[in-house]
Amino acid sequence: MTSKKVILVALSGCSSSGKTTIAKLTANLFTEATLIHEDDFYKHDKDIPVDSKYNIQNWDSPEALDFKLFGTELDLIKQTGKIATTLIHNDNVDDPFTKFHIDEQVWNDLKAMYDSIDHDKYQVVIVDGFMIFNNTEISRKFDLKILVRAPYEVLKKRRSSRKGYQTLDSFWVDPPYYFDEFVYKSYRESHAQLFVDRDVEGKLDPMKAKHIKEFINNDNTPIERSLKSVCHEIIKLCKD
Repeated sequence: MTSKKVILVALSGCSSSGKTTIAKLTANLFTEATLIHEDDFYKHDKDIPVDSKYNIQNWDSPEALDFKLFGTELDLIKQTGKIATTLIHNDNVDDPFTKFHIDEQVWNDLKAMYDSIDHDKYQVVIVDGFMIFNNTEISRKFDLKILVRAPYEVLKKRRSSRKGYQTLDSFWVDPPYYFDEFVYKSYRESHAQLFVDRDVEGKLDPMKAKHIKEFINNDNTPIERSLKSVCHEIIKLCKD
């Protein structure tokens, strides 16, 4: 058992919402924080479900993830503060000032805020994943739940610019139709219950999503705004 209180922070949202970038930058700010990616809990390539219509693997289906292993890992982290699963995804972030044009004073101010946390008392663990709040058993394990959102058009443009994804056993490249028929469709079906009138482009349902905080991350949203919002929420938990 760890003597520290482990704060589990979920940064979730549709693929290409910006959640992974925000998670990595936040972990860079909070130098003693731990960052894990739900992508490390995909099943092996041979076990990914195959879509009957297109006859390709559906990496955006909930069945593509090993939620049992993911849940066990979260419980272990909560109890011990340690990670047991071998992680394959790279957490390195390019120079935040060059790539993201982050104001250096804002960055330093946020780092100073985190340094004010009693690190002998708290351990912050940031979890980045696209399938967290749709799974009640997984969602309830988190102390802070943040949904990163962006409009459909922004999500599609960002996704189309990506070269591909590292899997446990190979490398995946999207077919041309994959975003509409798999990524966004799965997000909509898995998260509709959290929104008013089941409209994932609309407002979160104040009752069904009452413990979820949302941040809008459009292309014109300053990255500093997202970082400040996440950092302030984490700081509040570590000050209570």
